[in-house]
Amino acid sequence: MMENRLLTRRRNVLGCMTCLSLFCCFQPGAQAPPSPMKVSEPVLLSDPTPTRSPVLLKAVNDPHTGKAAIWFDGREDAPVIRVKPGEDLRLTYINAMSTHSQEHCVDGPCMNMTNLHFHGLHVSPDAPQDDVITMMAMPGQSLHYTVNIPRDQPPGLYWYHTHPHGESYQQDLDGMSGAIVIDGMGRYVPEIEHMRERILVLRDRAVEKNDPAAPELRRTVEIPATGCGTSTDVPEHIFTVNGALRPRIAIAPGERQFWRIVNASPDLYADLQVETEQLEIVALDGMPLSFHDPKRRVEFRGHFLVPPASRVEAIVTGPKPGANASLRTLCFDTGPDGDPNPAMVLADLADVAQPAHGISTASVSPPAPAYKPLSPALMARIENSPSDFVVTFTEDKKGFYINDKKYGPSDPPMTSISIGAFHHWRVVNDTHEVHPFHIHQVHFLAYAENGRPLSRPEWLDTVNVPVEGSVDLMMDFTDPIIRGVSLFHCHLLSHEDKGMMAKILFK
Repeated sequence: MMENRLLTRRRNVLGCMTCLSLFCCFQPGAQAPPSPMKVSEPVLLSDPTPTRSPVLLKAVNDPHTGKAAIWFDGREDAPVIRVKPGEDLRLTYINAMSTHSQEHCVDGPCMNMTNLHFHGLHVSPDAPQDDVITMMAMPGQSLHYTVNIPRDQPPGLYWYHTHPHGESYQQDLDGMSGAIVIDGMGRYVPEIEHMRERILVLRDRAVEKNDPAAPELRRTVEIPATGCGTSTDVPEHIFTVNGALRPRIAIAPGERQFWRIVNASPDLYADLQVETEQLEIVALDGMPLSFHDPKRRVEFRGHFLVPPASRVEAIVTGPKPGANASLRTLCFDTGPDGDPNPAMVLADLADVAQPAHGISTASVSPPAPAYKPLSPALMARIENSPSDFVVTFTEDKKGFYINDKKYGPSDPPMTSISIGAFHHWRVVNDTHEVHPFHIHQVHFLAYAENGRPLSRPEWLDTVNVPVEGSVDLMMDFTDPIIRGVSLFHCHLLSHEDKGMMAKILFK
């Protein structure tokens, strides 16, 4: 059983302190320990460090705070991993965390076990690829991933984050995540090739109740004094962008930039808005809008809701000279049992000097875009058919459930699917708070909410399920690559850690 294997591994690690000390030497030492985030003058947004395969990442504990972090190339800095369709992503992941955690997880002190999930990629759920069930590293151990990126993987923004059941929330809250970019978006939106690209990773900063800086932190991001929605709790989390609190984003008046935004928060929703400008959305959850509909290249929105784990890629235009504009998230009501999700400022747009950026001058034309349109007859048949499977979210004071069952690592699959067709799934939320539904390995078409057709169905890998409501999904189970045991769950990671997850067998 998985629990017994983990306990055995932990005993082995405890008996190998000499080996562990060698791994721990990768933690910050040459640098002065970073100080806790303080309210200070706004910084200019910096982009995460880019890298390509092979990649070496280490899980460490910050020497000052004890929090978990990803260590790359000599510092705590989760890189952007860029991959071409058809390439192998080779990644070595070393667990150099302490055997005695200072943090608390669902069942008590964290064990500091860890692994990686390659969120949204259409890859195998079996080891050594996107396997989060049997691939697990205790402190002192390493994991070696070889992820085969399909040639027809849609280009766009994906991400990686840790996924150890029971500890996912705390590690994600600590910031153990990063972006993945599959090259080729310019094939679908050629104008972005001449724009500055920005990758914005939204994470959490916990605001402790006893932190004397808490009131000033909330004022810095302009959280309103009045409550938001039906939750009456005081907000305990605020967003950061690439690790910075309310940074400035350099953009000249009228300049068009290509922003790729991932909501890497474990539980905060981002209802994104750029003041004075509309978002020109070109991709959602890594999927170009035109991938399934070649006539639909861009969608203009005044604001757009990005649940935890979702991504949006959009063109943003700099405000007029002298105008003030910010990237904000609007108030989102998570329901009477949900956490507060207030409006706040994420970053300010500023007309300041910025380094030059390279513009592609390749003389060879890129390959033509590949499209996967579906016939209206097929879509109508799936959408009008009875659901093949129903996922029901419930919760009580003891935990969180899918179809009245709490997840256990040794559980058999809750359902199985024969690969090769599209299926109709319905996700039902029988609780008083919203839940984002996510399934590994595949995308789906969200086409109805609360039994009513959506005016604009979207291809996603994570979808919001409203309070006491439902969503209907057309699941794309056609890819033969994804055979094996995988997972679906609520992507509020505290809910996942407490049981709101289940296995699926792709056969």
